[in-house]
Amino acid sequence: MDEQADGAYCEKSDSALQEVLDWFTVQRSSEGRFRESLRTAVDEVLDGKRTGRFSISSLRKTEKTYLGTKVEIILQDEFEIPQGPKKGMDYLICGHEVDCKFTSQTTWEIPTEAINQLCLLVRVSEKGEYFSAGLLRARSEFLTGSSNKDGKRSVSAAGKKRIQWVHELSSFPKSLLLSLPAPQIRQIFKEGASGQERLNCLLRLVQNRIIDGESIDTVTQQRDGMARLREGKGRSRTVLRAQGILIAGHWKAHQKVLAQLEVPIPRMPRTGEAVAFRVVEAAEHHGNRPRVTLDAKEWVLADDSDLPQPGPQLPHRSSDSS
Repeated sequence: MDEQADGAYCEKSDSALQEVLDWFTVQRSSEGRFRESLRTAVDEVLDGKRTGRFSISSLRKTEKTYLGTKVEIILQDEFEIPQGPKKGMDYLICGHEVDCKFTSQTTWEIPTEAINQLCLLVRVSEKGEYFSAGLLRARSEFLTGSSNKDGKRSVSAAGKKRIQWVHELSSFPKSLLLSLPAPQIRQIFKEGASGQERLNCLLRLVQNRIIDGESIDTVTQQRDGMARLREGKGRSRTVLRAQGILIAGHWKAHQKVLAQLEVPIPRMPRTGEAVAFRVVEAAEHHGNRPRVTLDAKEWVLADDSDLPQPGPQLPHRSSDSS
């Protein structure tokens, strides 16, 4: 089944491996579902709302181990993979047992019970901004000769060459906070700052970019971080408007303003996302810069040459037609 006539192993003749590989290949929107599942697993273990963490590197060793379990569970739920036997591997796919192994390092650790078994190997690289997922028959010759103190052996360089990829080096963008320069992170998380102050700082520093809800919750470290964006004493929209910084949400009225000003974002914000951008009142020297009318005045997207000035209110979301 998995041996050639001369006894050498060949992935192509490993019918179980090929059946499982085919099963993953035909899954609807497989790459996107893998990406979202891994993002969810990472975010849930980081627990930024409570801890303020936003990088896998900040996890303790035990938490990194739990991250592997979380990946296994979320992938199983997302793809509706049957549970493996009680004393067997994690999954049962096309009648074949498959163990799920995750790493954020350079290789995977294989326990004794998984040797010679099919393994779904999943890797996330925050630095490289990619994820990979593939299948390997964890034969002894594909593993390092020595084991760690837990009795696990790593997939060797030779073993990595034998992985049959479901997705290889697929995009896994860094979290917004992880992409920011260290000086900005220090400003945002200044010691003694309140959650509201941290959020206001984030919105001052990160403009013309989509800010996701997870990052907002991580910065505020409070329940319903999105509520801190609203109008009100000390709240972001009210405080930052004095500097001409407006905060758009997913509502159509806000999206219309973003479109009219041609704010350079890759797409419009979705539910739970926000975009901060600075405006100034339109003047002759702004030439043909795109304009929008708010509070009965014309405004343009500010650049570094424009001095801060109080801005207008964005249309209320109730002005949406739907």
